[in-house]
Amino acid sequence: MGWARKEAILVANNEDLDEALALVRSLGAEVIEVVRLSRWFAPDKSTYLRPGTVKKLRALTSGKDPEYFTLYVYDSLKPRHKINLMKELKVNVKDKVELILEIFAIHAGSKEAKLQIEMARLLHSLPLIKEWINKSKLRELPGFMGPGKYAVDTYYTHVRKRIAKIRRELVLLRDRRARERERRLKWGIPHIAIGGYANAGKTTLFNLLTAESKPTGPEMFTTLSPKIGVRVIDGRKVAFIDTVGFIKDLPHEVIEAFRATLEQITSSHLLLLVVDSTEPPSLIKEKVYSSLDTLSRIGYVGKGLIAVINKVDRLRDKGISAALAVNDLLEKNYLWGWSVVRISAKEGYGLDWLLEEIKTQLNKTQEIPKYSSIGQAE
Repeated sequence: MGWARKEAILVANNEDLDEALALVRSLGAEVIEVVRLSRWFAPDKSTYLRPGTVKKLRALTSGKDPEYFTLYVYDSLKPRHKINLMKELKVNVKDKVELILEIFAIHAGSKEAKLQIEMARLLHSLPLIKEWINKSKLRELPGFMGPGKYAVDTYYTHVRKRIAKIRRELVLLRDRRARERERRLKWGIPHIAIGGYANAGKTTLFNLLTAESKPTGPEMFTTLSPKIGVRVIDGRKVAFIDTVGFIKDLPHEVIEAFRATLEQITSSHLLLLVVDSTEPPSLIKEKVYSSLDTLSRIGYVGKGLIAVINKVDRLRDKGISAALAVNDLLEKNYLWGWSVVRISAKEGYGLDWLLEEIKTQLNKTQEIPKYSSIGQAE
């Protein structure tokens, strides 16, 4: 049997291009064309992209096998946009949500993660199925989108029933996880969540803190289900929880499907927000701001936060400029107790100072005064 490499065309605005490219390439796809959208771009009512761009892409996709070729649009597409693009280009078209879920599917190991991904995919497909039902010429659509009206109507009903069943299963899994969490709390074990932007080094930090050896790597979203490990700090056990990575404007469907996972952050006593210090300060601030937005959306409010400036072993200034950037952003945008710590989770640099900060935060009352700690001793 032969093997064909997957190819892709990527559509993204300039601000999100690097992130979108990293996500598509993590699928092993070769990006043969990039369509850059300016900040003033306004979607076409019919095809999202302008007619001239569609004409150009039609030439690139002519004769391509839809099974091995995909147009990724790093935005949320309306059903009519997706259907009309597929009709015009005769290839698969996926938006930001579908791209993220495609990557999630690669890393899904637990039953819970697989159910969460399936539910997010089905929730995202419901508006599209409704649009299919309203179309009279479905046979013009490529691939699996060519059944008759009644077949699509039946499929819509099946999808609704499947979503309801998955929700029931996830509720049972969530209740079990809640009971386990309540037992740990009853035993007096504080919970500390490790969160932050995708690929910042959260699992590497989790391994350092807990002496675990969970898989790490440059791939996006290697953690989908919470990992829990315990460490003794100042004579008492502390539970550390590694969670799914954030991403800019995390889609609603993803938040809904992964609510059980994200609740691990919401119910924690403290959050370690991991930041990749090797990125430009402007990008660091953008990602931290995006992370704070996600925290607000999932209900993590009124609690302490330690910004963990990671990978400082790669920088000549040991992450000072990155820490200053984060300090400035938190000063203006986080209303509760926070501090900033510079570490290298890979090398172990700064671990003692981080543990001291954790101990300090856990010893504080619920009303945590705001302060900043950047100038750690070398």
